[in-house]
Amino acid sequence: MDPIGAGTRRWWVALVTFERSKKRTQSILPADCQGACGWMACLATAEEEVGDRIEIALGAVGLKTVEIQDVTSVQGPEEADEFDDHLAQNMENLEQTKTVVWGTIHLYRADSDA
Repeated sequence: MDPIGAGTRRWWVALVTFERSKKRTQSILPADCQGACGWMACLATAEEEVGDRIEIALGAVGLKTVEIQDVTSVQGPEEADEFDDHLAQNMENLEQTKTVVWGTIHLYRADSDA
């Protein structure tokens, strides 16, 4: 069964900003960082699904989505390499049960205690 429903899946990349959630602990961000941004890729049948799938993936690891922008359809890892080479590598190694992968993230520090 197709984990994301019927239809033809294709790759989308998006520039995502996220922060630690006050509700859950997480192991992605160092203690002195409030959040990060970077390119993420998502397998989806339509652009409208991309934001929801990314939010679910971030929430599953204790992070909160701040902004998703520049959602762009790409043919595959070869085109994603233009955005982030680490992202393209992760797309090539996507686990069968997953629909979202991360690229390089750029941390930002909190103004006060993170």
